[in-house]
Amino acid sequence: MFWKSGRRFLRTTTFRLTLWYLGVFSALSVAVFLVVYVSLALRLQAQTDSELLDKSKEFVTLYREHGIKALQAEFAREAESQGTGHVLFQLLSSSGIPLASSNLSQWKELDITRSKEPSVQESQPSYRTISLRRQRHKIRLLSMPISGGEWIDVGSSLQREELILERYRETFGVALMVMVGCGGLFGFLLARKAMAGVQRVTDTATGIGRNDLGRRVPLTDEGEEINALALAFNAMLERIEILLGEFRQVTDNVAHELRTPITRIRGMAETTLKGNDDLCEYKETVASVIDGCDDLIEMIGTMLEIAKTDSGTVDLDLVLLDLLELVEEAADLFTPMAEDKGIDIRLNKPYRTATVVGDRRRLQRVVSNLLDNAIKYTPHGGVITVSIEIEAGNVKVAIADTGIGINENDLPHIFERFYRCDHSRSTPGSGLGLSLALAIVHAHGGDITVQSSEHGSTFSFFLPASSSPDRS
Repeated sequence: MFWKSGRRFLRTTTFRLTLWYLGVFSALSVAVFLVVYVSLALRLQAQTDSELLDKSKEFVTLYREHGIKALQAEFAREAESQGTGHVLFQLLSSSGIPLASSNLSQWKELDITRSKEPSVQESQPSYRTISLRRQRHKIRLLSMPISGGEWIDVGSSLQREELILERYRETFGVALMVMVGCGGLFGFLLARKAMAGVQRVTDTATGIGRNDLGRRVPLTDEGEEINALALAFNAMLERIEILLGEFRQVTDNVAHELRTPITRIRGMAETTLKGNDDLCEYKETVASVIDGCDDLIEMIGTMLEIAKTDSGTVDLDLVLLDLLELVEEAADLFTPMAEDKGIDIRLNKPYRTATVVGDRRRLQRVVSNLLDNAIKYTPHGGVITVSIEIEAGNVKVAIADTGIGINENDLPHIFERFYRCDHSRSTPGSGLGLSLALAIVHAHGGDITVQSSEHGSTFSFFLPASSSPDRS
């Protein structure tokens, strides 16, 4: 169990973030150490070189003013005071022959040869760092030329500088281990806190998987990104909950709407089967069954059309079309039906084309559904007015009737699937026409509204207008 938990932890994002943090933190710490170390080493070397240069100038002045004997005595005194194993001084001729020196018994490995004809570079003071096999510490040696081709060598052991750098390395090593340990713990806590929001989303998703769809991810102050993730996840849950609710409602409605015609069809078939063997009666029953099946097929097709349009999976055949022309064609088509009921259809045209980008066949269905409803619920002698206006970048099509109106309590539900007002239950229809019209208009980026009173109803839909020339 412990082994499985350990392996699972090694695969977590928290562990990987901790490793990344620890790696970056360690790399930056080592980089800072190297910068400080190199800076310190250069500063110590510059200080040593400055001390060697001052000492060599002091010897040159003494040699010029008091001669070689005084210089030899000063070499001996300085070496004795600082330690013959730590410093060396010598005066060389132009051919490299020692003329005076301190005690060099511990510096026998040191190469003091010079070329007989010094180069231009050798006419200037030069510094060298030398490693000797018998010396634990390196030597910093300054060779100072003197007029006449002679040289003064001043050397000093780098024991003090090397000990300082060694202490620095040791101190940093201990500090680095402590910093890496604390940094790893801090990185782990930081990564765990950063992933806490993701864990909450995971817990919520797990709860939803157990049929707790009402759960939501709580918002905290863990950062804008985590809150944005929680808001997006909650919005997705809201959408899923709405879709599931609509799905349940549609399922219930479908079951209810299908039960009645199927029961009716079965009843006709059963009655005919138990009746006399009359061929005419059989034919009438079969014709009724076919009509009932056609109604069911149309209702199922309309439901599929609404579902596809609402989900955005329907393929709209978008073209540039004149909505005025489309409405005129629909009005002409429904005029005979209206005249049979003694209803007058009037059309108010704009002075310019009402051009939109849309699917002609589906927009024809929207206008047809609205006109069909208006004719159904308008009594004999009534008037249906179809108006087309262009306002605020939209084309507005309003279909107003002088019918019975819609009850105020029914208005909020008028576009729901299978919803039918009490007074409309006696008229043919499935209760899907307005739902389909709303879905199609929404798919075109528009909207549809309804206003109603006891004097009639007005359905209006809006579509984004496209640029169009003025009507001549």
